[in-house]
Amino acid sequence: MACSGRYATADQFAAFWCLGTLTAAEETTIETFLDIAASDIHAALGSVDACDCTWASWVDNYLVKLNVIEAMIIHNCPCANARITDDMKRSWLDWINNQFTAIAEGRLVFCDGETGADYPYLGWAQQGVDDFTKAKILHQEDDY
Repeated sequence: MACSGRYATADQFAAFWCLGTLTAAEETTIETFLDIAASDIHAALGSVDACDCTWASWVDNYLVKLNVIEAMIIHNCPCANARITDDMKRSWLDWINNQFTAIAEGRLVFCDGETGADYPYLGWAQQGVDDFTKAKILHQEDDY
């Protein structure tokens, strides 16, 4: 998936923020802010080589959410008179920053079939059902 264009539509933006029906002017303004906000997302995805892979099934909806939140909060979109308090803006800003940090640190991975840095992974493990077998397994692991 190439990193280009916006990830959300003006209608998705309006639905997320419960704005109701948009005027043509509001729709144009929202699309502009979505385009601008998407550039930050492109940069984050590009920094971890996530632009040219097949994305996992959850990624599209996640990027819509990230795009609409950043368009409203970072770019202070005045669209459709959304009512967001300063505390809400700070909370959303923290969330956005945490998402970009998770992407950059490899804790959030978009490519299908890959796992993030925090994903617990164990390729194989021996199991024992009695104390003797468990001790034998532990002793063998000490030899590695």
